[in-house]
Amino acid sequence: MRGARAAWPRWAQVAAGVVGLVGAAPAAAADEGGTVVNCTANPAALQPAINAAAPGAKLLVNGTCTGPFTIDRDLTLLGRNRAVLNGNQVGPTVTVGAVQVRLDKLTITNGKANLGGGILNNAGGTVTLDDSTVERNTASAGGGIFNSSGMVTLNDSRVERNTASAGGGIYNEVGVVTLDDSTLERNTAEGDGGGIDNGGGTVTLDDSTVERNTARFGGGIFNNGTGTVTLEDSTVERNTANGGSGSGGGILNSGVAVTLNDSTVRRNRPDNCAPPGSVADCTG
Repeated sequence: MRGARAAWPRWAQVAAGVVGLVGAAPAAAADEGGTVVNCTANPAALQPAINAAAPGAKLLVNGTCTGPFTIDRDLTLLGRNRAVLNGNQVGPTVTVGAVQVRLDKLTITNGKANLGGGILNNAGGTVTLDDSTVERNTASAGGGIFNSSGMVTLNDSRVERNTASAGGGIYNEVGVVTLDDSTLERNTAEGDGGGIDNGGGTVTLDDSTVERNTARFGGGIFNNGTGTVTLEDSTVERNTANGGSGSGGGILNSGVAVTLNDSTVRRNRPDNCAPPGSVADCTG
């Protein structure tokens, strides 16, 4: 047998070496500077891993993890092969304490709560979503995300098909919400703010889209109280408000200011911005 193997042509020996390297790749993936959490083998594995993690650690998440989950320390959760965090309809899918949390390449879904069906940031925490999706969650306020007084940043992420009484996609109470190259789409609120309900904080959209959201008032964006909203190179389009004329299909501004910089508000029903004149450079 040794002689037969030695007789292999050179190309076959090289191919065998390549196969060996490819086979080794999955083991090497564990060397990404983090701890692997295999929810494919054990759907309940993530919360114990969070509880055991040192502050500042990174967890590499595989499969669909069944929650809900509470994060009480600085932590990064990095999804591998589009991992899913499933809230199991028994609370916010992810509740964040007064810590810094990064959620990367994850789908956050199936949460049901009073505040923040998908993500509840209610203690002044800092939450960053990178290349992630928050979808199909429900709440009274903040179907996708509820941000109280903390900071939430979305980079290259989506908030879609969430439902709430107020803030179908995102409810920002008095905190800071920033969307960069991100999308709010097909979220629904029974009352205010299909896409975003900004109760009195600061919201900034940069190169982002708010589209096909629905509410009674402020189909795309509802800005209220001391709230300020700034759109940079962004679009608010094809949103619907069901409150009749003046209900702000795209944007309803009863807050301090909504500013459009190189941004477009168009094709919203029954109007783009309300009340008339409340958003400079917005017509129709």
